[in-house]
Amino acid sequence: MDIGASIKKLRIKNGITQHQLAEYLNVSMQTISRWETSATYPDIVMLPILAKYFRVTVDYLLNIGGNIMKTIESKRLIIREWNENDAGDLFEIRQKSNRFMHYVKISTINESLDCIKIWKEYQEMYPVILKETGRLIGVVGLVDIDRYKGYRELEVHLCDKYNNADYVTEAHKLILDYGFNEMGLSVAFAYCACDDETAKQAMINTGFVYEGTLRKFGRDKSDRMRYSVIKEEYRPEYGREAFIKK
Repeated sequence: MDIGASIKKLRIKNGITQHQLAEYLNVSMQTISRWETSATYPDIVMLPILAKYFRVTVDYLLNIGGNIMKTIESKRLIIREWNENDAGDLFEIRQKSNRFMHYVKISTINESLDCIKIWKEYQEMYPVILKETGRLIGVVGLVDIDRYKGYRELEVHLCDKYNNADYVTEAHKLILDYGFNEMGLSVAFAYCACDDETAKQAMINTGFVYEGTLRKFGRDKSDRMRYSVIKEEYRPEYGREAFIKK
């Protein structure tokens, strides 16, 4: 693992200078620079302080440097790191599912690979794998919109065959459990079309609160309903354990 790359990536992503981080930690800028170039490493007692500052867990801090997504699973689904073998499934889903991430250009295998490389780099969107087949059935993510640390947009996109309230709810719960317990997430919010009954039911099932309707907010200028859930309100039984124990 390269914790220096983790620190640099989180620092730049949050718009923090080496000087600001050094002041917070009461170390020199040279120390921060040496960490980020892997010339030296922070003392182990610094890890929880760094994690708290970036509002992530220590595990998440350690994982980012190697672009590693922790594999998590529920009764029927797995969310894990991307690999190049997912490109074929992603391309096939995009061609066969009319509404699946229609705003993303995936018309060739190479474009599918390009998407995967970008998602793997930014560590915000992950593959949803069906346990029974080991095949990709969708994409899920907690997207940083640069509002503040711990505030992210939930996105779940499943292929037509599995795009029902049951599977979407399970994907919601799995990634939210990871977000609140591993990433230091404070708030998750999501949008859905007013006529998307599947998404609305999944929001209710997951404990999201309806906040209101944004007029002409969609890319097609249609209205969008907005929902959110905060960590303090999120009930543990909504998470992956509820599915595993069933």
